[in-house]
Amino acid sequence: MNYLVSVIVPNFNGEKFIRQTLDSVIAQVGVEFEVIVVDDGSKDSSVSIVEEYVRRDKRITLLRSEGNQGAARSRNLAIERSKGRFLAFVDSDDLWGPQKLQVQIDAMAKAAAALSCTAVHVIDASGVRVGERRVPAAIDYGTLLRRTPIVTSSVVLDTSKVGRLSMPEIRRRQDLAMWLKVIRQSGPAVGIDQILGSYRVHENSLSRNKRVSALYTWKVIRDVERLPLHKALYYFSFYAIGGVMGRLRGLN
Repeated sequence: MNYLVSVIVPNFNGEKFIRQTLDSVIAQVGVEFEVIVVDDGSKDSSVSIVEEYVRRDKRITLLRSEGNQGAARSRNLAIERSKGRFLAFVDSDDLWGPQKLQVQIDAMAKAAAALSCTAVHVIDASGVRVGERRVPAAIDYGTLLRRTPIVTSSVVLDTSKVGRLSMPEIRRRQDLAMWLKVIRQSGPAVGIDQILGSYRVHENSLSRNKRVSALYTWKVIRDVERLPLHKALYYFSFYAIGGVMGRLRGLN
């Protein structure tokens, strides 16, 4: 099976890590791909870095949004411009292993699944491994409401099954909202419990602000998914307890 994969990379002031990210993407084997980087009003040298890659590799495209509109808008711009049957997402500070896309697309074909994700290493700003995020073999709607095992930089989505969906343009947790919609419409995601990438946690990571993340998780559950209050409180309690346990383990 040889389908085009559109790799979507939102960037905001990513000069410190984006070379490593792009190098890990273009090292993919066994698949055809395009890379769409969307800059969200960066003030550092990251745009110049991406422009170097664009000049060297015709598979890479740079788009620029007006001002700083957030990752959701950047990803949606890239989705609108994408040509691939498959969409893959990677943040500008995360890394992929070279067989990531090939393994996922093969697994999705076998399971006839619209969405897949993988296990990842958790690394710090220096690239040192500080933990890992594992995934169950299947992630259904209820599972994803109770906990968030899906790391965005590990996701591959098959547009032939769900179309070119857009993320709700909220500042955070828009990715969770999109995965919930896909799973609700098309069935469980395939979880590949094989470490095929690295998720970086550092002082500038959006995910470091747990209070704000919790607020937006509640917003997704209550306002986007429109769950009744009692169900929203039930599912949010799992998220809150999981966040505390994660901090105790040092993984959040």
